[in-house]
Amino acid sequence: MEPPPEASTPRRLAVADLLRLRRPTTGASSLLSPSPSHSSAASTSQPRKKPKLSATNPAPTTAPFAPIPHPVLLAGTLSLPSADACRNHCLSLTDPSSAASVCCYLLDFDPAVIGREILVLAWNYLPSVRQHEAGVLEAVRWRLAEAPGPVPVPGLSFLAAIPLNSVDAEPALPTRGRVFGMVRSVSVVFSVPHATQKSDLVGFIAEMMCCGCRQCKLSQPESDRGHKFEMEKFVYFVDLASRWRPVLARLIGRPVSVTGLKKKMVSVGKKGSYTMLVSSTATMVSWCPSYVGVPPLDELPGKCSGVYTGVVSGIHMQGMLVELDEIVWLLIDDKRLVPSHSLRVGAVISVKKFRVVRLNFAWTTVVLLGTCSKTSITINAFSVVDSKCHTRAENNGLLGKSVNFLELPGKFWMLLLTSCFKQKFKLDSKKEIWGSKNVPTEARIGSHLCC
Repeated sequence: MEPPPEASTPRRLAVADLLRLRRPTTGASSLLSPSPSHSSAASTSQPRKKPKLSATNPAPTTAPFAPIPHPVLLAGTLSLPSADACRNHCLSLTDPSSAASVCCYLLDFDPAVIGREILVLAWNYLPSVRQHEAGVLEAVRWRLAEAPGPVPVPGLSFLAAIPLNSVDAEPALPTRGRVFGMVRSVSVVFSVPHATQKSDLVGFIAEMMCCGCRQCKLSQPESDRGHKFEMEKFVYFVDLASRWRPVLARLIGRPVSVTGLKKKMVSVGKKGSYTMLVSSTATMVSWCPSYVGVPPLDELPGKCSGVYTGVVSGIHMQGMLVELDEIVWLLIDDKRLVPSHSLRVGAVISVKKFRVVRLNFAWTTVVLLGTCSKTSITINAFSVVDSKCHTRAENNGLLGKSVNFLELPGKFWMLLLTSCFKQKFKLDSKKEIWGSKNVPTEARIGSHLCC
């Protein structure tokens, strides 16, 4: 084996080299200057009591990250997820020379990196437990291989453009629709039937609070002055434009400009038809890197709203139930909302748009955060104590069907009790518990104990 290169010249590592690793690994371009700690991200709550239910404990059940003992520099091109990408809708780091790619999550995300080569200076890699899947790369520190700065919109200095390059098989329609406003929420990716096509339309909806001034209605804004984000509008990113969800989700709370939109009538069941702005082949998204002073939006109580930032202290039922700061429970009951691979014990996450339910008991108070179609979950800091990806599987059994008909508190207690029984009786996650007749008797014991 050849000796490692000098500390001043890190060894180059390609994505194909990364995929040959079979255990959780961490690496950095310099071993002398450790990456800045992201654990300082403040949580909105301080940990208090220890949870009575033993959470997923990474120490005895998961392997630690194995550090590469010499400096390495990982390079690749960051691209949008492909049509057959994983259910998490991840961005992808690709090696152009070998066509190898891996799911990639970046801290300090900048939309200017899309389609450009980056150098990953510090990273964690978690191989997939499934065959024919590449795993996930967590980029702790990174920089552009060449950094000329954001691509400016012609004639405008404070907007940086991102071309969508979506494909639309329909005849050309007027695409003069435009909006400028703050991204309020981004829905999950969903499919709807199309009146004139055999295949369903796949896309997501971005909710925006837009400026209604004359300049923003007629042309692109030229400065950050005089804007009032008071008009609610919805933009439907459809077909290949649906691949841009991970980008728009990271721009929640930031002003963006979307041009080249079509206006279409959308039928919503018995509620009638509505006009919606839809992406086209001419659609462009521009964001404002330097825009400041966006006021927080006043949300109505009881609606899907709010932001919570905390440390993941437990994960149960394949990621459907997430404990935050040992005092708050996040219930992810929408199967279309697939969190990032990096949602692990010890990670710092931010949850935007949720329903809050408080359950008051004589001995404790339980705070539940229920997800909705507008919920987005972002990772603020990666976990260094847990190297297990909690892949959520489809649950078509009796438990999955029963949970769908319960209110939020009922879903919470059913999932919590199910997790307790699985731990108590060492049941496999694929076995049913709640009274199924298609599994062995020992797998149904939970249903009798709960009667």
